[in-house]
Amino acid sequence: MTQHPLEGAAYALTSDQTAAIDSFLAEREDELITLVSDLIAIDSQIPPYADEREIVAFLVSVLDRAGLADDVSIIGPTPERPSLIARVSGSGGGRSLMLNGHTDTKPIGEAADLWRTDPHTATIVDGKLVGLGATDMKAAVACMILAARAVLETGVKLRGDIVFGFVADEEAGAQLGSKFVAPRVENVDAVLIGEPSGWEHDWQGIHLVSRGVCGFRIRVTGTQMHSSLSDRMPSVNASLKLADLMLRIGSELDLPFTPHPLGGVGPTLNTGVMIQGGTYFGVVPGQAEFACDLRTVPGQTREQVAAGIEAWLEACRAKDPDLQVDYEFEPGLDWIPWSELEADHPLVSAVSGAARDVLGEAPQLGVFPGGTDAPWFSQQGIPTLPSFGPGTLTCAHGPNEFVSVQSIHEAARIYARVIAEFCA
Repeated sequence: MTQHPLEGAAYALTSDQTAAIDSFLAEREDELITLVSDLIAIDSQIPPYADEREIVAFLVSVLDRAGLADDVSIIGPTPERPSLIARVSGSGGGRSLMLNGHTDTKPIGEAADLWRTDPHTATIVDGKLVGLGATDMKAAVACMILAARAVLETGVKLRGDIVFGFVADEEAGAQLGSKFVAPRVENVDAVLIGEPSGWEHDWQGIHLVSRGVCGFRIRVTGTQMHSSLSDRMPSVNASLKLADLMLRIGSELDLPFTPHPLGGVGPTLNTGVMIQGGTYFGVVPGQAEFACDLRTVPGQTREQVAAGIEAWLEACRAKDPDLQVDYEFEPGLDWIPWSELEADHPLVSAVSGAARDVLGEAPQLGVFPGGTDAPWFSQQGIPTLPSFGPGTLTCAHGPNEFVSVQSIHEAARIYARVIAEFCA
């Protein structure tokens, strides 16, 4: 990681303005926690468990009551998967900033019994607010709303617009969310995504890069037959062949990449994120497959990944004449691109200055470990900062997800400064 090249750049907000913003937010700390809790209470797990309709309707009402809904659009490919775009107009002639967050969550899943509290009831335990979506990323959404209120209600004059982009479907690949929304966004100069920016601790980095996502399945065909005959007749157990491939792919699959200068980060391959195979007792498995989750880095392409998989499978077949294997990319997750924002972009300067003012030191620039909605906006030519938000990624997508109460209040103060600085 490296420090921001504009680390010493001037910060435009006056001390009186920042004091007024902080005072406004300090008086409403309970209100902010209540808003986060209300969002957690709304079940917005990805289908088939729930959807985003209720939470979007709630957010519309919140923005309306706060006077933050000059221009509201609810868009989506179907009514069941809505995204919310709301604009608060500035006086004109300034830069417009979209504050972006997704409203959906991963399913509670098989870890339901490991939750120590009700996933849909926000519970504060030892300074941590626990609940499904707390860190990923309902806290950030609430902070963005209250931050905008703080700027406007303390009289900071904005020339640019504040745009809220609260989108669906991020947790299922964004095909029905930001990928659909981004081409329809107009008059936005930059996007700030509030994904949790730490994994070891809060505010670990200002992430200028989000890695891409490539999902694919390796499928093996064997000989489905009566298992009692496997010692008397030739047979191929698809599950055993699959197990061998699972053990080998991590060390043998060759996917060239250039380490990213922000920390030398490369791709990550997670093998066997899902496994299927076999029919029942008494049957030699005739089909088996495993899924792989590949996180890509800038410079890599889908074509390169496909060529690497095909070359590896061809080498495997050459070593084992009995191996019947093929692969396919996962529809909707076959290629979510990586995204990158230049370090000298004005949004990076605004975020760095705001974080330094609130935290005492600006976090280092870095690469976000996961994927975000950033590529769908950046591919439309909108500069996008992929991740800077409260909480840690470590507890997301699992039981007892939490966000520290301290980081929630810090996020609201930071976002307010970013809005005032960027849109002034």
